[in-house]
Amino acid sequence: MTVGAHAGAGGALPSGGASVMALLACVTVGTLLSFVRVDGRGAALMATTTALCAAQLVGHATLTTAGHRHAGSAFDMDASMAAAHLGAAVVLGVAITAAEYLYVVCSSVLCWLRLFAMRAPRHAVLIVRRTVNDVVVAPVFTTGLGMRAPPRVIAAA
Repeated sequence: MTVGAHAGAGGALPSGGASVMALLACVTVGTLLSFVRVDGRGAALMATTTALCAAQLVGHATLTTAGHRHAGSAFDMDASMAAAHLGAAVVLGVAITAAEYLYVVCSSVLCWLRLFAMRAPRHAVLIVRRTVNDVVVAPVFTTGLGMRAPPRVIAAA
């Protein structure tokens, strides 16, 4: 966006090392400012736009030191160049903040849809089979009178 805004305001497109330096400068500013956490959509928009303005300023300074000069005030930036860089920062800040908000909304909707769209897995019925060793006293005499009766021979006597 820095190179596009620079070229859109009448600046020349960078070539060779100037484009790499502008890219590295903008990436460095973005990396340093990505550690800042802000709550709220308005504060996030302001923080993102401010960070992008800083990246545009550093990128323009990098393009200026690479050999491209403007007639004007500080940083060799005239009014049209400042407006182009500021407009690029605002447009990109709104786009990034909107994309972050839509990501949060879509992930929330998908989490809720997952609850209703997927069938709840049924728990497997666990059948526990216990082996029981019943201890039964085997009859010593097979008289048919049961275990507690005296043997038939003794009962007949």
